[in-house]
Amino acid sequence: MTDTPPATPSAPRKTDHLQGVTLENLLNQLVDQYGWATLSDLVRINCFRSNPSIRSSLTFLRRTPWARAQVEAVFIGFKDGLEVEAIRGRLKTMAAGDGLSKAAQKQKSAAAKPRKPGAPDPWKKARGE
Repeated sequence: MTDTPPATPSAPRKTDHLQGVTLENLLNQLVDQYGWATLSDLVRINCFRSNPSIRSSLTFLRRTPWARAQVEAVFIGFKDGLEVEAIRGRLKTMAAGDGLSKAAQKQKSAAAKPRKPGAPDPWKKARGE
């Protein structure tokens, strides 16, 4: 009966701030910390600027992966204790490096695919084209 040494821990895990946090909870924490004005400066979406509400923002963020990725990046910066300017820099780096989530990349690539031609233009002949 030999005692085996305890397993050595591998590299320390990076804390996943998004684990177990609902989008609504995340958004409420950001609004409480920064307010709508600062959030609209960080993530430029109309639901943060024009008549902002949690409900309309949740609806938009659930349907728009690129916006959700940016809001999640702001939340991670907030949890890491970064200042607003540091979070803004992180968002710029994310945009420059196309640091989109897989869902946002999929949506972006689907939008870039050529579409099938629609019905012929009935006015083309009248315009002389």
